[in-house]
Amino acid sequence: MIKGWLFKRMCLCLCLFLLTGGLLAGCRGREEEPEKKAEKAEEQAEPIEEEPEEEKPLIAIDPGHQGPGVDMSAQEPNAPGSEVMKMKATSGTSGAYSGIPEYQLCLDISLMLKDALEAEGYPVILTRENNETAISNSERAVLANEAGADISIRIHANGSEDPQANGALALISSQSNPYTGSFYGESRALAESILGAYCGRTGFANQGIQENDTMTGINWSQIPVMILEMGFMTNEQDDLKMADPSFRQQMVQGIVEGIDQYYADKAAEETTADAQGQPLEELNVQIQNSLAERTALGEVWSVYTQDLQSGNYASAGQGALESASVIKLYTAATVFTDLENVTGQETYEGETGELLGRMISASDNDAANELVRRLGGGDTGAGMEKVNAFAKANGFAETHMGRLMLEENPSDDNYTSAADCGKLLAMLSGGELAGSEMILDYMKAQERTGKIPAGLPEGVSSANKTGELSDVENDAAVIYAGEKTYVLCVLSNQVIDPQAARDKIAEISGIVYQYMISL
Repeated sequence: MIKGWLFKRMCLCLCLFLLTGGLLAGCRGREEEPEKKAEKAEEQAEPIEEEPEEEKPLIAIDPGHQGPGVDMSAQEPNAPGSEVMKMKATSGTSGAYSGIPEYQLCLDISLMLKDALEAEGYPVILTRENNETAISNSERAVLANEAGADISIRIHANGSEDPQANGALALISSQSNPYTGSFYGESRALAESILGAYCGRTGFANQGIQENDTMTGINWSQIPVMILEMGFMTNEQDDLKMADPSFRQQMVQGIVEGIDQYYADKAAEETTADAQGQPLEELNVQIQNSLAERTALGEVWSVYTQDLQSGNYASAGQGALESASVIKLYTAATVFTDLENVTGQETYEGETGELLGRMISASDNDAANELVRRLGGGDTGAGMEKVNAFAKANGFAETHMGRLMLEENPSDDNYTSAADCGKLLAMLSGGELAGSEMILDYMKAQERTGKIPAGLPEGVSSANKTGELSDVENDAAVIYAGEKTYVLCVLSNQVIDPQAARDKIAEISGIVYQYMISL
């Protein structure tokens, strides 16, 4: 007879044996096959390759002015090789209410901006990091050039004898500036992006973009450059806001958003350009040879043409030029994007169509100005901004409306490029824009046909829009040559002999026609 305590111990041992065996069997049952274990180990051993982030461009930030303790009264050339001399730098204005010097405000914002941009992955170079280091305006531009910066943003604040003057504005050089004109379009695009985002973020009034060719720090630049006048230090509201640390965060964020927008727009343009066909090199040479006699006289020309079937194109000459009445094509396209608003202001049914016809077919300036006014709901400035917004939204980076037709505006003008014009005409021809068919019908009824249409053989139809000023002769057209449809835009500025320029446009039209039909 087995004693009770021994029987209990034997039972316990048996349970432990059975339990342990079951657990081991279960573990063996869950073990992976050797091959699968090896595969899994191999997979885990393989490193996961991550795509490297695209390196962002170097940005130059120039904190405006200099501390008064540094003597910068000596003069330097206003531009490379110029005999015009200006002071190397000044200390700027100061806050009428905050007491903050402009040179200090500019440095404070620039240092914050550097940190914010670097946090987004942009490399940044500052032209000065304190108020004591002497560096002239030309030296600041040269520093940015030699560092390989992609763009230069000059940080300033404004002052006025009128304490009511308020808001932000941007300064760039003009398209005719002999030192910076070659990248005028990029500078304007940069200014539009930054000023728009800055005012949107801060709520400051947008006082627009002014053109000035007397700024040493701009004239010495070899890269897209603009000045941001952040606000008026002589205005109580502007001054005290710019002195507020929390508000400064909004100021900096607005500038960063503007830079991001500039590069986003630029990437979109490059994508569009990549989608084009191939350059027609032989036609390029023919056009350039034809232009040589006019450009030798100091005239400025730009030509763009594209075969709409293949997408192949030829492009010669400079970028943004004075548009004259060619800007009316962009106005017409903008009207069709906001047709309900514009027709809602008609004094009689069908008035909008009549105004559009007069503006395009007869190049009526009064009709054009009235349509711009109605785009803005009675405010011509707001109407022009809608035209500019349309241009920006559709990738016309070198197109800008800065004044009404025949209006005097010493600080701004209307610009476009032959390439922008060609793209607009291609979009109209492809029916990509609202009102495309009607705009082309108005162009087909064009009363001024002495330029591009004059260079076409009899029977070849076209739809064109001209532009003229005392020293400007432009024309843009869609040409219907049998089964071949192509666009041609020719812009000429600083024209010495208007009739000779018109004859040259007709000559180029004939050259392009003969080439296109031979393809």
